[in-house]
Amino acid sequence: MTEYYERTYSAGTRPRAEGLFGLSWVAMVTAGVVIVTVVLAQAIVGLLAAGILLGVGTVVTAPLVIQIGGRTGYVRALLLWQWWRGARRGEHRYRSGSFSAIPGGATTLPGLLAPSRLYQGQAVDGHSFGLIHLPKFDEYTVVLRAWPQGGEAVDQELVDQWVAAWGSFLASLGSAPDVKAIVPVIDTVPETGNRLTAEVSAIVRPGAPEVAQRVMWELADQLASQRVQLEPRVAITFEATTPERRKIPAEQALEIGRRLPGILAALAEAGVRAEPMTAAQITAVVRRAYDPAAQADLEAAAAEPGGHGVPWSMAGPQDEQQRYDRLLHSGAVSITWEMTQAPPGVLTERVLQRLLEPNPELPRKRVAVIYRPHSAAEATRIVDDDWRNARVAEQHTKGGLVSASASIRVANAEQARQEQARGHGLTRYGILITLTAPRGEDIPRIEALVQDLSTQARLTIRRCNTYQSAAFAASLGVGVILPEHATIPEALEG
Repeated sequence: MTEYYERTYSAGTRPRAEGLFGLSWVAMVTAGVVIVTVVLAQAIVGLLAAGILLGVGTVVTAPLVIQIGGRTGYVRALLLWQWWRGARRGEHRYRSGSFSAIPGGATTLPGLLAPSRLYQGQAVDGHSFGLIHLPKFDEYTVVLRAWPQGGEAVDQELVDQWVAAWGSFLASLGSAPDVKAIVPVIDTVPETGNRLTAEVSAIVRPGAPEVAQRVMWELADQLASQRVQLEPRVAITFEATTPERRKIPAEQALEIGRRLPGILAALAEAGVRAEPMTAAQITAVVRRAYDPAAQADLEAAAAEPGGHGVPWSMAGPQDEQQRYDRLLHSGAVSITWEMTQAPPGVLTERVLQRLLEPNPELPRKRVAVIYRPHSAAEATRIVDDDWRNARVAEQHTKGGLVSASASIRVANAEQARQEQARGHGLTRYGILITLTAPRGEDIPRIEALVQDLSTQARLTIRRCNTYQSAAFAASLGVGVILPEHATIPEALEG
């Protein structure tokens, strides 16, 4: 008799650059400078001057030492100041069309997506794909429509193989120096029935038996009554590494088109069937997210020979207003949360299932998992530095649970070094959760539902206050990467 053991995984650890007493190096150096300055002032000037310098030094150092929600006081203050300055200048409001503040009344997407461009390319296997270009960062993003294999009626051994293949997929892409991010997006939207009607109309032949036609239409009606449809996709962002690809998008399109068949094959091994989305399909997804009322028209127009005809510049909302804790756009309100702490301890592959699956109470829900792989050289440096920092932290802690925790961190860092030396990749990741609802919706109820789902997924989340517009765009999976496009100095992160 074969005994079955449930396979568990770890969410990984976050590398920390710690000095004495668990402080960050920036905080430790700042505190050291303050202490030396106070001692010298007492010896040279006197006790009063030393006391004044000690008070000033405490005020300067405390925001680096005390962190709230994983952010130092300086980061929180800088975010609040940027928000206040933008609101004072009117930058929190966006309006397109004739009443736009843009010269000539031109239309464009809001925020970080304003300078983006959308092109159409063709892979070597014949697939057409849309390519989103952010010229400022020399980055190109391709979006893949995905059909993940469900876990129903599947042996656990096959599920374990899929999980291992997904890890190999991330590691193989991470080994390429031009891959900036891999962003799987699980998007749920209300079911309108237009998509199913168009599909049935395309596959049912006029001369088919009447019974067969009736069965197909009844199935379409039953599926449409489920109220929520699931639309997964995977976005992959590449960085142009040569002068030609930076200046000529067609050159980068050729390179991505050459690599797409291999990427699709690797995804298939992980149980995810995928195909590239065209420029029109990407435009429809973005337009639907910014203007939920346009979903039915976009789905109906997609079945027409000419498509929906919406250009990329008009994929954004007619109007948008970023408030401190929410985003108002085209008659809807959206709130985005970000992960602050990964699930602790060990977990199974189904830890995020309740968060990702369709929920009738939250019909417009979008969960984006942002993977940012390190190159091989970066991975080696990071795991070695993390191991050294863990050893320093272990040597300067005393007694009880603190010492046990420090020893566990050293063991995890050592394991990461060994796995990286064997060829495993090193990847940073985060999660963004976006909820969109009509204006006037019960926001406290939505907040409670999201917090409950995140608790079931063992995630710690917080609202993206002061940058809801940027977080909304990042969760779309169209090339916006918040850590890469951030304005916060890394030294202040603590």
